[in-house]
Amino acid sequence: MVSAELNDRRKKLNKKYQKNIENQKAIEEKIEELRLRQEILKEEQEEMEQVEVLKEYRSIDISLDEFLEMMRNYKKERQSEKKIKEPENSKEVEENREKIMEDTNEGNEI
Repeated sequence: MVSAELNDRRKKLNKKYQKNIENQKAIEEKIEELRLRQEILKEEQEEMEQVEVLKEYRSIDISLDEFLEMMRNYKKERQSEKKIKEPENSKEVEENREKIMEDTNEGNEI
């Protein structure tokens, strides 16, 4: 009797175990499908943006050289904006780090 009950429990557990593994595999497949779909959508977005830029260029009465110069200036502006956001030097970063540590330590004192 005990042996038959034990075998029944094992069969149930094995079925649950197999079902769990199958569910995990199905979820992994769905995740991979969604990742691929996301990559495709990103590529489509980039293509649409490029087409939009071309439409803008064609709608403006501007020479290719002027357009390229405008794009170079735009990139320079973007780079200078990034530099402004970054700390100017490592000393400034270290001072900020020390101030944060001091503030944290003051809050932890008993």
